[in-house]
Amino acid sequence: MGSAPFTCSVATKEEAIELLKQAEQIDLYHAECTDNWSNFMARKEHAYRPATVKNIEEYTNAFNSLISKVPKQLQNVGDIKIVSLMGSADAGMPHTRPPNIICYPQLNLSVSTFIHELCHIHQRKYSKVWNAIFHSLGWTVWNGNLPSHIDSYRRYNPDTIDTPLWQIKDWVPVPVFRDISNPVLNECDMWFYHVHDRYHVKTVPEAIAVELLPSSAYEHPREMTAYIISEPDKYKGTTQYKTIRHYIDI
Repeated sequence: MGSAPFTCSVATKEEAIELLKQAEQIDLYHAECTDNWSNFMARKEHAYRPATVKNIEEYTNAFNSLISKVPKQLQNVGDIKIVSLMGSADAGMPHTRPPNIICYPQLNLSVSTFIHELCHIHQRKYSKVWNAIFHSLGWTVWNGNLPSHIDSYRRYNPDTIDTPLWQIKDWVPVPVFRDISNPVLNECDMWFYHVHDRYHVKTVPEAIAVELLPSSAYEHPREMTAYIISEPDKYKGTTQYKTIRHYIDI
């Protein structure tokens, strides 16, 4: 997982259309959402389309200025494409699409957001390395079946769509729409399903709790590690931070 220079470029609207078509062929994100009632309803009012970007060159230069803040071990990702989406896309939440696209419903130059999303690109590109990191943190892929009343209302995430369910200790974290009759994309709760006793709780089990970590970070090891790497000062006192430091200089 050595480092190599990379650059960012903000896509034109025309380029973005093609990039998103190519991404969909790889991850089938929107096809999956369309096939699930809850995820379709949560997105039906959202305009998941590229937006016109003024001052593309200035934004491109600004994003490239952030690269020096990225941990060296995460810089070997190849050139990154920045796609600006309509503001309602995915409820305004930044996310990634394969192989190397960071999507911003609203372009912003937050260093922590940039590093967080770059982590997700790196995680997909070097999945074997990251699986080793996840295992060292106690996570394993879960291949079991959720009860239908949980799985039917599970919110899909473009950053984890390829391997959505992971187990940590006896628990599988699942993001579930808060109002199952009227699902709203950014109104979800984390449920924690006990794989042996087959019940769930709606608070973070003490056995897996990490100090200061928001509940959304428990959704997936990709999210947990991205939160810690992008805001390391906040999590320096945690065991998870110290474990990640064995792999990445944060």
